[in-house]
Amino acid sequence: MSSSPALVTTLTEAERQRRELVGEKHSQAVAMLKEHEIDCWLTFAREGSDVLLPFVIGGDEIVGMSALMIFASGESVAVVADYDQGQVEGIFDSVIPYSNDWKEPMRTALRERAPGTIAVNYSEDDHGIDGLTHGLFLALKGVLAPIGLDDALVSSEPISSRVRALKAKSEIERMRRACAITQRIFDDLTGMLKPGLTEAEIFDIVKERMTTYKVSSAWDETYCPTVSTSRTRLGHNPPGATKLEPGDTLRVDLGVVYEGYCSDMQRTWYLRKPGETGVAPEVTHAYDTVRDGILMAAEAIKPGKTGYEVDEPVRKFVNDRGYTFTHALGHQLGRLAHDGGMVIGPRNERYGSRSVGTIEAGMVFTLEPCTAMIALENDIVVTDNGCEFLDEPPAAPYLI
Repeated sequence: MSSSPALVTTLTEAERQRRELVGEKHSQAVAMLKEHEIDCWLTFAREGSDVLLPFVIGGDEIVGMSALMIFASGESVAVVADYDQGQVEGIFDSVIPYSNDWKEPMRTALRERAPGTIAVNYSEDDHGIDGLTHGLFLALKGVLAPIGLDDALVSSEPISSRVRALKAKSEIERMRRACAITQRIFDDLTGMLKPGLTEAEIFDIVKERMTTYKVSSAWDETYCPTVSTSRTRLGHNPPGATKLEPGDTLRVDLGVVYEGYCSDMQRTWYLRKPGETGVAPEVTHAYDTVRDGILMAAEAIKPGKTGYEVDEPVRKFVNDRGYTFTHALGHQLGRLAHDGGMVIGPRNERYGSRSVGTIEAGMVFTLEPCTAMIALENDIVVTDNGCEFLDEPPAAPYLI
């Protein structure tokens, strides 16, 4: 009687990189569990959830009901449907597949390890880690009650927010590449712009360039890129039929996704009027204000500072120059363009506790003190002693 051949797994380079990156994230989680004296981080997920899956399994989706557990001891355990084994093998120390009942295998794994506290993915303030749906929360309480752990649940925010925010070297390199591609698209666009093009036509040009460079949109495709002239409203809007005219500034907000990680950058063009050789003085004044505000923020950013400590002097500088901006000076960037967590922003009701968070080395932020006339946004990574630009702020608007 012949036996079945043994399964052989030969890893692709992409799979090797996935496992390596998730391994780094698991190690971060273990250190943070110990720091906060929490016994277990549980990502309880099914098809369509959870926002933190990329940091736990290296992908956006798992189909069956799944209990993905990382313990302060350093051990990791995954209870998954049998058809999801390939998502977690090589990443979790113990993989427990089930065919029918997921509840008893999960209870058994928890009984054996007896965690006193179990951190799960919910947050009132941070959309980047608020992944546990209400329905799943009720299901989780139901499965934990018979083993006396339904009261052990706490928010994973102290762990998950920093696992998301503190970028590994490979994450930063992907974002650096996303920024380089975005800048190349801006450079290509500069050579194609001319008076008479509509916002919608410029939108289509950028989309074609994105296809050429094999990248996707970092936010909703209907307004990524966001294209607007100085005669139309700045913000998250689809492109309109407004045509470029001499004397206009053109503002383009674009983010692309490269190997799962985003850029988020803005640039401004100026269309010269007949007889002009350079940029109009009022445009230069506004542009210099935004650019210098970005450089001022970059100089101020250091580990240990809060978001509002960086924001306040820059906001005052822009105001003193005669302009205002109401949004945050910068937001975190990663697998999402708006990656959740703390912001570099003001202390107000809009941002709540998010602007009082502490900046740490490895965080990636945008810097964008934009005015109504000027769009300029750069991406930076926080280092041990300050920060480093992932894209350089242009000295002046691009001339058309």
